[in-house]
Parts: sequence; structure tokens; C-alpha cells
Amino acid sequence: MDALRKTTLALCILASLAAVHQAHAEWGIGPLGGANLANAEVDGHSTSSVTGWALGARLEMGMMPILSLMFDPMLVQSGAQFDNSGAPVDGRGKFVAMEVPMLLNAKVKLMNVGVYGFMGPDLVINTDAGGNVSRQNDLGQGDLAPVGLAGQVGAGVAMGVAPFIDVTADARYSHGFTDLLDGAKGDVEHWKSRDVRLNLGVLLHTDHWRNLRTGGSAYQSR
Repeated sequence: MDALRKTTLALCILASLAAVHQAHAEWGIGPLGGANLANAEVDGHSTSSVTGWALGARLEMGMMPILSLMFDPMLVQSGAQFDNSGAPVDGRGKFVAMEVPMLLNAKVKLMNVGVYGFMGPDLVINTDAGGNVSRQNDLGQGDLAPVGLAGQVGAGVAMGVAPFIDVTADARYSHGFTDLLDGAKGDVEHWKSRDVRLNLGVLLHTDHWRNLRTGGSAYQSR
């Protein structure tokens, strides 16, 4: 719970900084999705990755010339397979969660191509689960902790394809700090996610769109 309190404080501070600079902010919004190469730390078990998915959106607000605040709310499927020797079933778990990361983003842009890096806390709201721990299909939604905490770090590229539209591609690592499970399940007491995510997106810069509609220049400096 200390980690959750500290994260809440960090989110409030970042939101306050964003509010101070919002008069100068460039806004961006658009869809975001991709593949989640999921793994986990599962007590003393050796694990292997499974492939999941991620689908959501991005809201970006500029704070300074190269800094912005990004919200990437996404519905994410994660999980892992694990060595379950002694049990009659293969060990595996798949989880679905609504993730709400708040990311500090730094971007450098030359002509139509930008390179960016980001990091920040991620609030995880667990919604569904399935899999085998001690017996077939004994892992379910009732075994989940309702809320968790993770951190994300990553980098990407953005390419302008129209005066106010960027296509983005990024890779990120998501590290779960809290357990996905609400208490022990069989001989598994802790399950913490370790995911690598590859995303593609489209970002509409609303300030540039508004300038086009009102007859202003679409090629203002970003």
C-alpha cells in the first residue's frame, strides 16, 4: 500500500505540472495497440513467455519544448507458462487488466521524424484471469488482486504523415511491483508481471487540426 500511496502522490505532482503548463500545451490523441510479449516472476518456478495483446489510446499533452505528459490507457492481456512439476496439469496463467500509465515523455524531432523516450508509473486494474495452477482451470477472476502497480520504460519513433497526423511505433518494458494474485494459489504465492510490449499508433495533434479549420498554418513548430 505504501507503493500505491507514493504512486498516487507522483501522479498528482505530474498532473499539477501539466496543469501549470497547459496554456502552452500541444495536445495529441489517437488509437494505440499491439502485441504483448508477456512473462512473469512466479515464486521458485521457471517460466516462459506467452503472447498477448494490448489495445487502447494515447492522450499526450506538451509541457515544455521537448517534454510531454502521456496517458496510455490500454486493455492488456498478459500471462506466462511455468514449470509445474508434480502437478497433473501444465502451469499457465493469462490475465486481462485495464492499465493506466502516466508517462513523462521526452521527444527530439528533426523534420518529419521524432525519436522519444518515456517512463512512469502504471496503475493496473485487474479484470479477468484463467489458467491452471494445481488443477485444470482452477485460476479465475476471484483469485485476482483488484488493483496493482507497475512501472513502464520505453522508446519509440514518430513519423509525420500529414500536417497534423503522426504514425508512432514504440517498444516498452512493463515491470509489475505488486502481486496479480490476491493470496497464494496452490504453491504459487506471488505472481508479478514482466512484459515487453510493441505498439503502433496514430496521433492526431489537435492544435494543428484546429489551426487548419480556422485558416491558420498547419506547420507550426512542435
